[in-house]
Amino acid sequence: MNSYKSILSFAIVILLSGIIFISLILCSREKRTMLEPLPMPDILINTIIAFQTSRDGNYEIYVMNANGSAQTRLTNNSAWDQYPSWSPDGSKMAFASYRDGNDEIYVMNADGSNQTRLTNNNDGDWHPAWSPDDSLIAFSSDRDNIYSYRYIYIMNADGTNQTRLTSDDINYDWNPTWSPDGSMIAFHRIPDIYVINADGSNLTRLTDNSSWDRFPSWSPDGFKIAFNSERDGNEEIYVMNADGSNQIRLTNNEADDKYPSWSPDGSMIAFTSDRDGNEEIYIMSADGTNQIRLTNNSAEDSYPSWSPIIK
Repeated sequence: MNSYKSILSFAIVILLSGIIFISLILCSREKRTMLEPLPMPDILINTIIAFQTSRDGNYEIYVMNANGSAQTRLTNNSAWDQYPSWSPDGSKMAFASYRDGNDEIYVMNADGSNQTRLTNNNDGDWHPAWSPDDSLIAFSSDRDNIYSYRYIYIMNADGTNQTRLTSDDINYDWNPTWSPDGSMIAFHRIPDIYVINADGSNLTRLTDNSSWDRFPSWSPDGFKIAFNSERDGNEEIYVMNADGSNQIRLTNNEADDKYPSWSPDGSMIAFTSDRDGNEEIYIMSADGTNQIRLTNNSAEDSYPSWSPIIK
């Protein structure tokens, strides 16, 4: 009997020790998940994601490391600052601001200094996008009509020579994105995604369905375009070949996933999702796997823009 009790006691001690050991491991993993930055491919360590957030009471531009750490505010005023877009060398950022009573395109240094207005009119200018050679900025504007239709414009990076590219009378054209070689611009024309040559010629529709396809983002190698679509009843991230073929869904949940932005090496995509109750910034592999949340607060974090590799 004593031998049996000794064996039973020993077994209980071993069992309890195992439970404690496993608990310590799980706690350690949870602590690492909460406190340590997410691991990133070496090539993306020196990259930054800009985004807009309402955490300060109105939309401001923030930046963070590509693993979600070091979230830092760049703009600070009572108006909305939105739609950040990196210059190709990572030294500057264009964005839209309502600080002058209507939406205008601004540019600032990557650290938030030297905020300078580029456009100046009584109508709205939105969604700036730098050309790959750093010389031009594409944007959308409703300045040329009385019905608030929007068209795609380009201007020199200093704000001069503002020229309209799209010219159909009744359209809403917005969300421009340049091809990596600078020869074409993809954009959203309700309800689909189109491309044009950089001089405004050769308008071509890439998607064709009754639901909205919008916010195109050209991959760094030029072969693919990511975008968000409502074709499944809610916003999901899709990817297609640059000619519009092979449209594939990357995200799949009941929430809205939108605003894709490619990493500079093409291996990952940043995007916005409200799957956790409010809009947060996520990243995923380019094939849709490994979806990871980067921001976590009660405000709205959205519209990520992934910087080039900063040397």
